[in-house]
Amino acid sequence: MLGSHHVYINKNPSIPVLRGLIKVHKEETPIHPAVIFRNAPSYSLAKMFADTLKTYIPFPYTYNVPSSVQLMKDLADIPCVPGLKTASLNISNMYTNTPKKYLLDITEDMCKNHNLEPTLIQEILKITRLITPQNYLKFQDKTYLQKNGLAMGAPTSSLLSEIYLQYLENTKIFDILASSKIEGYFRYVDDILIIYNEKYTDIEEVRNSFNNITPGLKFTLEPEKDKKLNFLDLTITKTTNNFSFDIYRKYTSTDTIITHDSCHPLEQKLAAIR
Repeated sequence: MLGSHHVYINKNPSIPVLRGLIKVHKEETPIHPAVIFRNAPSYSLAKMFADTLKTYIPFPYTYNVPSSVQLMKDLADIPCVPGLKTASLNISNMYTNTPKKYLLDITEDMCKNHNLEPTLIQEILKITRLITPQNYLKFQDKTYLQKNGLAMGAPTSSLLSEIYLQYLENTKIFDILASSKIEGYFRYVDDILIIYNEKYTDIEEVRNSFNNITPGLKFTLEPEKDKKLNFLDLTITKTTNNFSFDIYRKYTSTDTIITHDSCHPLEQKLAAIR
């Protein structure tokens, strides 16, 4: 049973702390919120749950791409016919916009599809109900409650958001891909690569269809420029007959290290020196 696994108890729990990381490689240098969840009272249970749930509910990973190497192999099977284009979609703030109210029903259906025992299913759902409301955090000596979505920094957030996204991909997104005649769809966490033919597909309509799937999730679009598109750590170039690839590095990947007076956490400064 799920409850038979050993759980390490945090002897000194504390409220998760909110910090901000400046994304200097993006326009207007937005601040990315990061929550230090490790000392939270529910951290050990959440980590155990995330580590073991995959053994009970094997995910199909129908549209996921595990690495850049695999992506290059998959794209090699797509011929570069006239009109073929590339574009990327990104899910804005995926964790905090994943609707929790659907997760229990989706998780229960997945458990039943894998013929899990009723007692085990109820145990999984009970832990899910216990963990998902743990959305409080501290910032500048004040405690806040995150009302929507999954907790930032929690070990279960990536797992539960993946459950929800795979559910969408095998239902609503599948219908969009079929009706829009999409040639290729590849997702890595919250980044999506779309291969389409502009003769048959309006990529703006595709983005609108994605944004109409659910009120919470919002998708931003980046079309290719000069037959090139940066995706993951690759620059994908469309040639006459196929795709070519080069290593993509953000312009912030330089020899400059974090200065001692920056607002980054101490452990990141020490890591740069190491």
